[in-house]
Amino acid sequence: MNGDTIPLGHLPIGADGVVVGFADEAAVRRFAEMGFVPGARVTAVRAAPLGDPIEYAVMESRVAIRREDADLVVVRRDG
Repeated sequence: MNGDTIPLGHLPIGADGVVVGFADEAAVRRFAEMGFVPGARVTAVRAAPLGDPIEYAVMESRVAIRREDADLVVVRRDG
């Protein structure tokens, strides 16, 4: 990761990002099946009352994943 990218779990609610890669190559297939592929736009929609899991909008779907797992996806903040 560099200064322009952040883990998906740190994307603020309401913010958009673009998937640029993964921190763990073993998780690539699992995230690709959910729509988290490089170049995909993702929006942090809302968090559960205790902050975990977090709901994301990606590829016309809504996906809720734990912050620990979301941190394996690397995004570039968009806008």
